Amino acid sequence: MKQVLFTFLLLLGVNFLILAQTGTVTGVVKDAETGETLPFCNVFINNTTIATVTDMDGKYSLPNLEPGPLEIGFSFIGYVAETKKITLNPGGTSTVTLNMKPFAQELSDVEIKASRDKSWERDLRKFENLFLGNDEIASKSTIENPWVIDFPESEEKNTFKATAGIPLEIVNNYLGYKISFDLKDFFDSPTNYRIAGAARFEEMKPESEEQRTTWENNRAEIYRKSPMNMFRAMITGDQEKEGFFLYGDKAGGSPSMNMRSDIFANELGKSVVPYKPDNLITPAPNKPGEYLINMKGRIEIHYQKGYSQVNTYKDAPYPVSWLEVNKNTVRVKENGMVMNPQDLVFSGDMDRKRISTLLPLDYDAEKAIMLQNMDRTAANFQEKVYLHTDKPYYYAGDQIYLKGYFNYGNPYLRDELSKVLHVEVINKNRDLIIAKKLPIRDGIAVGNFSLPDTLSQEDYFLRAYTNWQKNYGPNHYFLKSVSILDPYQRVVEFEASELPETNGITVKADKDSYGKREKVTITIKTLTDKQMPTAANISVSVTDQNQIIPIKESLDINQSLMLESIPASLGLDRFSYPVEKSLSVKGFVTDDKGKPISSSVTAFVNDFQGMVNLESNRDGEFTMEEMEFYGPMKLDFQSTDKKGNPEGTVKLLDDLKAPITLPTDAYFPKKETVSNSIYPIVEAEEVPEEIVEEEETEKDEKQAIYGKPNYIVEGDKLMATGNSVDLVNSLAGNVPGMRVTLVGATGQQQIRLRGGGASVGGSLEPLVMVNGGIMAQTGATTAADNLRSINVNDIERVEIVTRTVPMLGDQGRNGVIAVYLKEYDPNAVNPMAGAGLNSFMVEGYSTYNPMFVVDYSQENDPNFEDKRQTLYWNPYLVTDDNGTVTISFYTNDQAGPMTVSVKGLTVNGRGLSGTFTINAK
Repeated sequence: MKQVLFTFLLLLGVNFLILAQTGTVTGVVKDAETGETLPFCNVFINNTTIATVTDMDGKYSLPNLEPGPLEIGFSFIGYVAETKKITLNPGGTSTVTLNMKPFAQELSDVEIKASRDKSWERDLRKFENLFLGNDEIASKSTIENPWVIDFPESEEKNTFKATAGIPLEIVNNYLGYKISFDLKDFFDSPTNYRIAGAARFEEMKPESEEQRTTWENNRAEIYRKSPMNMFRAMITGDQEKEGFFLYGDKAGGSPSMNMRSDIFANELGKSVVPYKPDNLITPAPNKPGEYLINMKGRIEIHYQKGYSQVNTYKDAPYPVSWLEVNKNTVRVKENGMVMNPQDLVFSGDMDRKRISTLLPLDYDAEKAIMLQNMDRTAANFQEKVYLHTDKPYYYAGDQIYLKGYFNYGNPYLRDELSKVLHVEVINKNRDLIIAKKLPIRDGIAVGNFSLPDTLSQEDYFLRAYTNWQKNYGPNHYFLKSVSILDPYQRVVEFEASELPETNGITVKADKDSYGKREKVTITIKTLTDKQMPTAANISVSVTDQNQIIPIKESLDINQSLMLESIPASLGLDRFSYPVEKSLSVKGFVTDDKGKPISSSVTAFVNDFQGMVNLESNRDGEFTMEEMEFYGPMKLDFQSTDKKGNPEGTVKLLDDLKAPITLPTDAYFPKKETVSNSIYPIVEAEEVPEEIVEEEETEKDEKQAIYGKPNYIVEGDKLMATGNSVDLVNSLAGNVPGMRVTLVGATGQQQIRLRGGGASVGGSLEPLVMVNGGIMAQTGATTAADNLRSINVNDIERVEIVTRTVPMLGDQGRNGVIAVYLKEYDPNAVNPMAGAGLNSFMVEGYSTYNPMFVVDYSQENDPNFEDKRQTLYWNPYLVTDDNGTVTISFYTNDQAGPMTVSVKGLTVNGRGLSGTFTINAK
């Protein structure tokens, strides 16, 4: 029997759940000799598809990793590949910094190839048979750079070794993976076979839907007959259901295991007996999710769901393997992953497995098999959405903050369905007032947008749906009534309803009462329907109850996400709206007579910063697909004939909105008009003309959208501060009233300009523009982050507007910092202008700007009137395995009762909901 040992330095399980308390690995990669950082270095989790590359500063980040032992792999051309073992704590961040050693001498590919002889070629064929395998599956795998392999002489007789200075690049056309394999050890002898290394997997892009299906089927089939699936099934007692029948040597049976007959039926009960592991499996002590399987002697494994051309028994035409376990114990995770592979010795069919049948450890077998066997019915492919908003009603000019939760006909289809959510505000006349698009990631969507301060009605509807949901009709859309009030309106007191019944949520504040601008800490627990703690993905809003009175909730999260009862016989054949997995732009080309033509179409992006080549079909249609951008994007299209001459006209097709149907019995709270505005009144600061520095010029420059700036700081003055590295602090030294503060312990900078309007629920930071273009503040990015990305040496001047800029809407509420670079010429004539171009502005995803975080421990301005209505909003909260998460925020100047609203989904997809009052007087 040959001992087989596959060692991938660390076999870890990476079956990730978004609700788990994941961790992050960060670090920097440098040259060990020069100390210089290495950009574009590959960093990956060993034997998985989880990978990234370092940025221009050599930095990398691998987020959302399962806690526990991990092995990080590093590979870079010209450097010795390395691995680092770490243990990642739940919710923690580990820093792994590596100094990579360059090769002492690196031969070119041509030099290496030229040095290979016929003896090396024979060794290569032997290596490929041992390393990849020698069956039909292995024939579809190739080593793309075999010339990097060497075959040193071995001191032991009848042994075979191989080494490689740089990682082997393997293309597996059977499973659809590209594998970069850092070969640490390769050894073969008549009694032993060993491979050790680190593997980085990359999924290949299929050329057709048929190829994608073939790869998925092949992966599922490889998994089904793998030891991993066998051990997983043994834990659940389903090994025979999965096709694995186990047998052990009968005590006192045949004196020699090698003298058995080739008829298995004759041996059963004589030399072998059924092996039942049911009572041999115990949970590993102090290691949740890990099990110990006691396996003594030699175990014979019959996989009866497979077929084998090489039969051990005449009456058993399926794969047969044997397993012996050193120390009689197999340590496995609940997904079947072996934790002590060095103690397992396989022979027979499982001995023949090589790199060509290797699956990455983050391969989700359960999902793949489920999808493979799933019927493509309308019932299975359902998706529904529920929106949680930060307030129950709004005022004109407010920001709406929201989070979308999704439910699916089958949770395994989540990644196969929509990735774009359409959110709209509709008035009672069924007019579409606002339309936004949000990206859907991991079954949630998060966004915010401004309500125009010109809204004239009071009662509106908030609607959300995906393009795929149009196939199911209006009943599948999310539709919620929402009042948008004038600043001089209030919801009347007697409309304040009793708080709705809680479902799976408890909230506990650290104190019974709070004063003005005092820190509040709340512990939130999420529970199952049996009141047991459970991990959950939640969003939390806290509002001032004096300003925002609790009203009746018209929609329940569980009712909104409840799937329709659809006949199982209804398929997808009649569905006409496709799944929208990314943003796209569709258009068509016509000639001078308006007839569609086939032509070459070039799309120029954002004033020719980028270019995309397209082709229109015989019907004149073309599509720009797989796009991801935020905010408006300018597209200039040019259609040309075969000779490259402009021809025809390009037009874009408008998005087809879902038909609007509104309920006749929608609930809206009663309102009354009062004499004082809900907003703090902020006077716009007059421009002090004596401070504005403007150089007289005869050049007729284009007027900036924000008009006349309050301050202008020339680029040489920024350098004169002695701080050319940090533009933010350098600029603050030149602008009166500009303050830069730090956000808590994060170290992030926030900017405040004197005279800016105070947003009730949003940021107090100014807008940053470069050469007239708006820099988007996405995620946790601040205005200071945007400024620090600009090289001070490239700046000609910076114009600062401290007043509110109405032309920029809510974005201009807190002023503008406009940076102009030295090469910028606002009057330059575009060389492409007039060359048969058709220009359009298209909207991308709505940019998410997190709510401004007030931290009175860092800054407590007595001149600032804090009348925030929403005191806290966080859509990204995840409770731990004990169902617990803690949040903190500060009260406003009113320090009155506060409403805490919590929504979410448990790991099992059950909706959670709770509304509570704290600081009740």
